[in-house]
Amino acid sequence: MKVNMITADSELLEKEFKTIRKLPITNIFQVVGKRSEQKGYNKLRQDIEENGFRKPIIVINNTIENYGLAIRKVNMNYVRYWINKDKPYLCVYGNQRIDIALKLGFSSLDAILAPNIEWAHAIHLKINE
Repeated sequence: MKVNMITADSELLEKEFKTIRKLPITNIFQVVGKRSEQKGYNKLRQDIEENGFRKPIIVINNTIENYGLAIRKVNMNYVRYWINKDKPYLCVYGNQRIDIALKLGFSSLDAILAPNIEWAHAIHLKINE
């Protein structure tokens, strides 16, 4: 999938991203907790039960810097402390889907690995066009 992004200097960048098939969920740190309490959770779960997982989750490398960037716009009541430093990936988009996958017995999900938080956001926008 080709994704475009405009930098702060108004430069247009384009990058190709491929979906990683069946990324083990055990390799992903979930930034957002209490997912089942969040708006839209039950509707999303029902959709997944009926139609399966249609969109990949979006992950970045699990570093303290990326964690800090990933939680910027998350309600602090839902933020999980950065305790899983041993997991190579951090979920930026798809925390509810990971929770649902685990409850439905899945051990892996399709994912896109973004090089940074800015590209993760651009990928998210492209997927949801």
